[in-house]
This record gives sequence, C-alpha cells and structure tokens, in this order.
Amino acid sequence: MPMTLESLRAELPITDKAAYFNTGGHGPPPDSVLKAVSDEMALQAHNYGLPSVSSEQAAREKAAREGLARFIHAKPEEVALTPNTTQAMRQVSQSIGWSEGDEFVITSLEHVSTVSLGTALEQDVGVTLSVVEADRGDAEFLETLRSSLSERSKLLCISHVASPDGRVLPVAEAADLAHERGVPVVVDTAQSLGQFPVDVPALNCDFMVGSGHKWLLGPMGVGILWVSSDHLPSFRPNPVPEREPWSPPDSPIEAPTAAHMAEKGTHNTAMVIGTGRAIEVMDEIGPGAVAAHTGRLSSILREAAAEMDGVNVLTPTEPGRSAGLTTLTFDGYSPDDLRGLVSRIYEEHNAVVKFQWLTAPMRLDRIGMRISVAAFNTEDEVNGLIDAIREGASRL
Repeated sequence: MPMTLESLRAELPITDKAAYFNTGGHGPPPDSVLKAVSDEMALQAHNYGLPSVSSEQAAREKAAREGLARFIHAKPEEVALTPNTTQAMRQVSQSIGWSEGDEFVITSLEHVSTVSLGTALEQDVGVTLSVVEADRGDAEFLETLRSSLSERSKLLCISHVASPDGRVLPVAEAADLAHERGVPVVVDTAQSLGQFPVDVPALNCDFMVGSGHKWLLGPMGVGILWVSSDHLPSFRPNPVPEREPWSPPDSPIEAPTAAHMAEKGTHNTAMVIGTGRAIEVMDEIGPGAVAAHTGRLSSILREAAAEMDGVNVLTPTEPGRSAGLTTLTFDGYSPDDLRGLVSRIYEEHNAVVKFQWLTAPMRLDRIGMRISVAAFNTEDEVNGLIDAIREGASRL
C-alpha cells in the first residue's frame, strides 16, 4: 500500500521515544529505507562479483537515480550523488577556476560550511567573500544584491530555504540579477527538498546542491548535486580525461554527465538505493500533502509563540514565505540561557529542538531556537512543545 503520513510515523521508532523537531538537522529514515540499505549491503557482501547479482543491483541503482531526477524535474545525466551537501558545494566551487581578486557572493543566511568554504578561498587563493544581508525582506535583499554584484563576482550561492530562520528566499529573482552580470548561481536546497515540491530548473540556477538525510528522510551520507545541461560541458570539479585509458583509441568521446565528472572512485551503492526508497516514500505521500500538513502545524506553533511575552517569531508568517522550519528568539537570552532552555525542553518534556546561530559569518549576539515540523509530527506534539516553551520561557 502507498505510504501515508500515518504509516510513515509508524515506520519511525524515534516517535515512540521523543517529540522530534530537528529534521532540519537530521531526518530519521523510516524502516523501509533502512531495510533497503541493509538488504543491499548484505546482498553485496554475500554475493560480490556474481554477474547476475551485480546486474540486478545496477538496475536498482539506475532506477533510484532516475527517481531522484524525476523528483526534482531534472534529467538523469544532470544529477550526481556525493557524501553530503558540503561536498556537493565544494565540487561546484572546484569547477569554477578561482583567481585572486574574484568574489564569492553569498547571503547572510547560508550554512556555516559555505562560509567555511569562502573563508578558505580567501586564505588560499585571495578570493573575496562578499556577504549580502538577506533577513530584511525580499525587496531590500534583491536591491542590496544588485549593488553587490560586480565584474569580479564569480559565483553566487543562495539557499532556497534559509537554514537559520526558515524563510524562503527569492531564488529565481536573485538568479536573474546574477545572470545579468554573467554570474553563475548555485542554490542550496538542503532545507527545501522534502519540505515541499521543488522544481530545480524553475529555480533559474546553474547548479543545485542538497541533502538526502534531512527532510527527504534518507540515509546519512548522501548529498545531491545538479548541474544544468548548459554547464555540463565545462563542469570540471576533478581532473578527468576525455577518454579513459582503458578505452580503445578510436572509441567515441562520451558526452559528460554530472555523475561521471563528480563521482570518482568507488561509491556506496546501498546508500544510493536507500535514497531512492526515500524518494519513493515522499512520492507516495506526495510533497504537496507534506507541505500542507507541516504548514498547518507550523501555523499553530507560530501563532501561539507570537502571543508569548518575550518570545519573537523570526520566520516569516505570510503564505509561501516559509515552510516547516520555525525560528524563535527570546528577549534578553544569552547563548547559555538558550542552551539551557533547549536542554530543559528535552529533559522535562521529551521534545527535541535546536539551538541555532542566526547569521553567517556567525555573530555571537544572534541566536535562536530552531524548530523543524516534519511530515511525521502531530498536532498533539506541537501543542506539547508550545506548553514546554511557554513554561520554560516563563522561568527566566
């Protein structure tokens, strides 16, 4: 039978142990995903090298890759898999060809690993990391971005959904501005894939990176990389010859694919197939049904939090401006105060939320509580979390 929200929850043992609101950090994979991974690992371990088994496994891996491509409205040859989103982002960076004086433009709401990449480019190559404030509304962000882009800008990185505060950023409009300057765009979808339907070509970007182990509820250790067909001929994250040494000299040169260029060496086939099962789960439930469920529960959470004294809802509440990720700030809280509240919510109410830095590069005065409402969460859990926040906040 097709997976439903109810049957998904039944496949997640963690829901019997806690009210889990940290899917934006790590989404728990359902039992059917874990079974797909373990079955493939056992099959490979017990039958490695048998032609019939190898061909069957190759067919399952191919189907998983094609399913992922369909899920994001891409062509299979445009998609590669990496160990994580950070590695996917670095593959994009390695294909750029940086020179001293180039600019790597990012928003102030990017993941810390992207800031780390930019810092390394500054130190190693002399690239300038240009950070554009993105938490003051779309119009101001786009205007600031327009003035920040220059002839030295070499790549723009922007998140689809901002990891610190859950806002949906105007990705397509930002990409238009970048393309006017001839600047390629990489979109980080780690916080959007699995939250709501994502049509990657419609994002107007040149590269996309994402995660399999967050909202997609896939196995840990899979990142997603998409390279537009227009950029595939020039995509060179690794040294790859036109024709491999074992190929006959007169054999035709094959058209490049993202996987051929980005995936070098042995990879974990079982994780790919497990990710394929996670995509099947999301397809069976329907990304639209997931978005409607998490949107309803997130509205309950935000409306209640907005009525609490000293509590602020940082995430936009207008329709279409956010999804299942909500960030709260607390007046007068130090980092230790907020960490204490996060700990008490778990210790006393058995609910898991996240202490979150709110801007990148990190500012010590910008902190919040990040709450991920996922497909498997329930209204009772959300109401219990509301009570826990209200009780905990009233103590300080």
